[in-house]
Amino acid sequence: MRPYDELTEPGKIRRMHGIARDALGCYDLEIARLKCIARDTNTTFRVDTGGGHTFALRVGAPGVDTDVDTPTELAWLDALADESLITAAHPHRNRSGELVTRVEHPGVPFERKCVLFDWLAGRPIGDAADRDDYRMLGELAARLHDHGEAWQQPSNLNPLVWDRVFYYPTEPVVLFDKAYRHLMTPERTEVVRAVEAKCAAELSRIHRELPVSILHGDLHPWNVMRQRNRLVVFDFEDLMIGGAVQDIATTLFYNRNHEDYAGLRAAFQHGYVEVRPWPVEYDGQLELLMAARTVMFINYVLRLDLDPDEYIPMATERISRVL
Repeated sequence: MRPYDELTEPGKIRRMHGIARDALGCYDLEIARLKCIARDTNTTFRVDTGGGHTFALRVGAPGVDTDVDTPTELAWLDALADESLITAAHPHRNRSGELVTRVEHPGVPFERKCVLFDWLAGRPIGDAADRDDYRMLGELAARLHDHGEAWQQPSNLNPLVWDRVFYYPTEPVVLFDKAYRHLMTPERTEVVRAVEAKCAAELSRIHRELPVSILHGDLHPWNVMRQRNRLVVFDFEDLMIGGAVQDIATTLFYNRNHEDYAGLRAAFQHGYVEVRPWPVEYDGQLELLMAARTVMFINYVLRLDLDPDEYIPMATERISRVL
């Protein structure tokens, strides 16, 4: 059998279909149609049943979909379904009563953790998000923060804690390695180290002085969909412990170059304060936390070789402003 890493993308998808069918065999479902709809960090399949129901099957990527994250993610999603009016992708238990189905399949490296979710109809608001979307997104973020602070997290869970710049245990820090000195010049390295130190001090202070709780961790316009007059949220895989202001910085990070960024940000804040007080403590705090995320992304781009020649100069110039 040809090694998985040598396969073309269609060949890899065909192999992943085998994983998906093995996982779905652990549920009491009559599968009518199975289609791969996304291959990013994870592989996601649309599952249509003979009974007319639709689900989304997430096949986890090894080393990224970690044992630290998944139990907390699924426990919070269960709690949100039972205790709130927030609409999120709810996970389903397999025939053994487990939310995670572990599967090994010939020709696919490593055991994969699979989770079956409700199918959420619609499209992410993404680049097309307007001020009304951001107002609703602010309200959604506030309600998630309210629930996260009130949720009595089971004692056996061990979620990630965002109290430092590089908080993912599965991602090595490589940006200062000799191999990348042609991109991380002495001038850029000096900027990144100074920004990292400033961000690390702020993250540590937040966790010492402010209330922290479970956060979505990646609540951006591509992880929410609009259904008429409400938003529904999915992809809780990056959830973590942190302050509400950290979650807001992540949300606003992705459209910070939008021509109407000021209007979108004001609309988000308007929706948020309809539910709870605005947690931003001072001017520039969100920008500092966005810089922390950018430093993490610099490391990510270098590690995976994602067009670093273009990204590194732009990113280092941007974060230098917080100094």
